[in-house]
Amino acid sequence: MHRLFSFFIVFVALVFLVSRPSAAANYQFEKVADGVYAAIAAPAGKAASNAMIIITKDQVLLAGAHFSPEGTTELLAEIARLTTLPLRYVILTHHHKGFNHIDFNFPKNVEIVTSWQTWQSLKGEYRELSNPVMFFDKGLTLQRNGVSIVLSNTGFGHSRGDVFIYMPGPGVLFTSDLVYNDVIGYMGDGDLREWAVILEILGSLDARTVIPGLGKVTDSSGIQRFTRFYRDFTTEVLRYVEKGATLAQLKKNFRLADYEHLPGYKTFRDVNLERAYQELKEK
Repeated sequence: MHRLFSFFIVFVALVFLVSRPSAAANYQFEKVADGVYAAIAAPAGKAASNAMIIITKDQVLLAGAHFSPEGTTELLAEIARLTTLPLRYVILTHHHKGFNHIDFNFPKNVEIVTSWQTWQSLKGEYRELSNPVMFFDKGLTLQRNGVSIVLSNTGFGHSRGDVFIYMPGPGVLFTSDLVYNDVIGYMGDGDLREWAVILEILGSLDARTVIPGLGKVTDSSGIQRFTRFYRDFTTEVLRYVEKGATLAQLKKNFRLADYEHLPGYKTFRDVNLERAYQELKEK
């Protein structure tokens, strides 16, 4: 599993260059609404996924996944630069089984909010999470000084128990790794049929600003572009499956010319094909 995480690090190092006024080693920070900031995984850093910072009148919430110790330290430093208010909650949007070196190194007084599936994944690791934990089933709405933060548990999608976050006031949607913007990311734990339904739901929300799991901040058009890729990718894999092709034949002959130029396509090509083949062949 450490090999898979190394895919993330290599991938982020090759993804994109973003010019922002506030930049650091692992993230580049961008204000997207009053009190809401996107933390975009930076090239050559140790952050493998984007994050979101929400500052209310009396506390701070941090959302995301793949929190490496180095990335968490940098996020805490940025929060301290932005405000003197304390970080109270980390909304952990998902966790991949076997990644014992990430998603554990948080300040002890911070409460983790996550789906019950993600909580089960964390409990299955050999490390023990010492923070207090609040987990939920289908949905949870946090009200903080008039700010609504709506958490939705997708059940299945990019992984088991993915959570996306919607703030209806400013119209900010944080998809985490359910959407990648103009990049190709890891799909190796995905439930492909369920993921397709979730993309329709995300596209139907009235989101003016979309923070993806990887890539630059976008709007609903970014969701549409990823949905087109996702449809084209799964349709092409299904075509090979229906022809009776083996996995080896799929890997040898699979082509998606319209997307092969995107960062991450080559990095995750084989692992994504393996998952898609397995999922679509079995159902």
